[in-house]
Amino acid sequence: SGEELRCWRALGWVKGPGEVFNGDDDAAGSADEFVNPTWEKLWNELTPQETEAAVGLGYDEAAWNKNVWLLPRSTSWQDLGDELRRRLTMLGESPKTWAKWNGGVSVTGVAVDLNDLRSWHALYPREQEAAACLGFTPATWNNEECADIADCISNMFGGTDFEGCITQGCDAESLDGAKRLALCHPKVFVSFGCHPKAAWSYDDALEQKLMQCIKACGSKMLAWGEFGLDYSHPHFGRVAGNRRRQREVFARQLDLAIPLGYPLVVHSRAADRDTLRVLRRKVPRDWKMHIHSFRGSIQFMEAMIEEFPNAYIGLPGIVTMADPDAQELCRRCPLEKLLLETDSPYLPLMGHTYSHPGLIPEVIRKVAELKAVPEREVAAMMRRNVRAVYGI
Repeated sequence: SGEELRCWRALGWVKGPGEVFNGDDDAAGSADEFVNPTWEKLWNELTPQETEAAVGLGYDEAAWNKNVWLLPRSTSWQDLGDELRRRLTMLGESPKTWAKWNGGVSVTGVAVDLNDLRSWHALYPREQEAAACLGFTPATWNNEECADIADCISNMFGGTDFEGCITQGCDAESLDGAKRLALCHPKVFVSFGCHPKAAWSYDDALEQKLMQCIKACGSKMLAWGEFGLDYSHPHFGRVAGNRRRQREVFARQLDLAIPLGYPLVVHSRAADRDTLRVLRRKVPRDWKMHIHSFRGSIQFMEAMIEEFPNAYIGLPGIVTMADPDAQELCRRCPLEKLLLETDSPYLPLMGHTYSHPGLIPEVIRKVAELKAVPEREVAAMMRRNVRAVYGI
C-alpha cells in the first residue's frame, strides 16, 4: 500500500537516485563518494600511514587479507569516537562511505536495500516509528525474536496453498536462526553447510555446531549446503590462499555430507573448473545435487547435467529481471533439470521490494514464458524435481 511504501522509504529500504540508506534524506552524491577503495587493497598494497591505521584498529596481515570485520556494527559515524574516526579517516573513510557499511547506497534509479545491519537503538526516531507501523518490534528488528511464522505464511506465502519451503544456515551467524525456523513450523525445512565466503571461519568448533544443528533438526534437515567455491570477489577471489582454503573446506564438507547420505546444495561462482574438479573427485556420479542459484557458464551447466544425472540447476528469481544471461540459461536448461528458487531475501524479483518464497509462482510464470510452455506444465515439473532432490 501507499502507507507501507512511505514506511519503507522512511527506513531507507527503498530509495531514489542519489539517496543514501542511512536515514539522512539530505545525503546524496556520486557513486565514488560512497566507495572507499582502501578496503579492496591487499595488506602489502597499503601505504605506511594506512598500515599504521589498520594496526591501530586491530588488524594484522592475515585478518586484513581475509576481510575479517573488526569494526563496530550498527554504529553511526558520530558515535564512533574521535580516535576511531581518526584512524578510519587515515584509511579513507568518511561519513558517507561509513554510512554505506551500515546499509547501502543507490545512485542510479530506484533501489532496494535489504541488508540494514543497524540495531533498533541506532535508528532515527522517525525510522523507529516507520518500523513499528510495519509490525517490527525492537526484538524482531534486532533478530532477537522471530516474527510469527504462521502469520508470514498466511499473509505472504499463499496461506492454505503453502506446502513447504527450505531455509538454510550457511555460516556461524545463520545456523541458529535457520534451526529455529525449521523447528517452529511443520512445513519449513532446512539445509546446513558453510558458504565458501565463510570458509575462512571454518574450524572444528563451527563443524561441531553444524553437526549439532543437523542432529537437532532430525528429519527436517534435507540437504547439506549451501557450500562450494566462490572466486567472484575482485581481489580476494584472485588470492591463491583464499582459493586453496575454499577448496579444502569444500572437500572437508563433502567428506561429511556423503557418508550421511545428504543431497548437496552447491554454490559455484566464477569457479566452474575447480568446482567440477572437486565434484568429479569426491562425489558419486548418481548423487543428488542442486546447483544453487546458478550464474555460471552454459558449458558448466551442460557438463553437470551430462556427468551427474541427478544434478539439477537452480534458477533464481533474477530470471524475471532484464538479465539476458539468466534468461539464456533458462532457455538452454532442460525443464526436467531445473529447480526454481528465490534465494530470498538476497536476489530480487521484478516489481517487488524484496523477495520471499511466496513469489515462486511468478518465477514459474516467467520460465513458462521463456520456454513457451504452459505454466501448469512448469509447475508440475518443478514439483517432481523438488521431490526428486529433497524428498518433499
